[in-house]
Amino acid sequence: MNPKSYSPIALTEDQDRLLREYAAMLFDVNKQFNLISREDTDHILERHIGHCLFLAERGVMDGARIVDWGSGGGLPAIPLAIVWPSTQIVAVDSNGKKTMSIELFCRRLGIKNCKAHHGRAEETEGSFQYSVSRATASLVNLWDWHHRVASPASDEIPSSHWENGLICLKGGDLREEVQTMNKKYEGLETTIEPLISLGKDAFFQTKSIVHIKKKAPVT
Repeated sequence: MNPKSYSPIALTEDQDRLLREYAAMLFDVNKQFNLISREDTDHILERHIGHCLFLAERGVMDGARIVDWGSGGGLPAIPLAIVWPSTQIVAVDSNGKKTMSIELFCRRLGIKNCKAHHGRAEETEGSFQYSVSRATASLVNLWDWHHRVASPASDEIPSSHWENGLICLKGGDLREEVQTMNKKYEGLETTIEPLISLGKDAFFQTKSIVHIKKKAPVT
C-alpha cells in the first residue's frame, strides 16, 4: 500500500513525516480538548488531514497571505502550511484552548509560516489574498469575513493556481447557501467541485471544494 495514500496530492518525504507527526499530536491533545470528533480519531490522516489537502490540489502564489476561519486544532491551516511553505497562514479561532493547541503543534513541528490568532472572525484584522475553511460556517458568513479582509486581487495568476478568494471544504447540498450569498453580494463567481477521487471512503461522497471569487470586471 502506498504509505502516502491518505493524501490526494504528491508529498515529499519530509512533508509526509510532518503530517504524520501532526496527526499523532492531534490524536493525543484531542483527548483533553476535543479538537475533532471522537468518532474520527482512528481516521485522522484520511478524514481530516487528507481531506484538507484537497485544497492544495491547486497552488497559490509564493508569499500569499491566507486566513483560516475557525481553524479548531489547525485544520486546514497546518496541513496547508506544511505543503505551501512559501505562504503565511493565520489560523483564527474564538476558542483559546484551540489556538493554544495550534501554537503548540507549530512549535513542536518547527512550522514558522503558520500563526494562531485567538479572536472572533468578525473582528480579525489584516489583509489576505485567500480565505480557507473546513465546514466552519455558511458561505455567506465566510464571504462576509473574507470580503472584509481581502486584499486587491493578484494579476496574472497561473491556471494551475487558485485565483484570489475563498476556498473552503463543505458537505451536502449547497444550493440554498449559494443563493443566500448571491442575494447579499452581487458579482460573485462560485465553483463547486465534488471530492470524487477518494470514492472508496463514503466519508467523501457528499463533500466538495467550493471556490468563490469576484467576477472580473467587463471591459
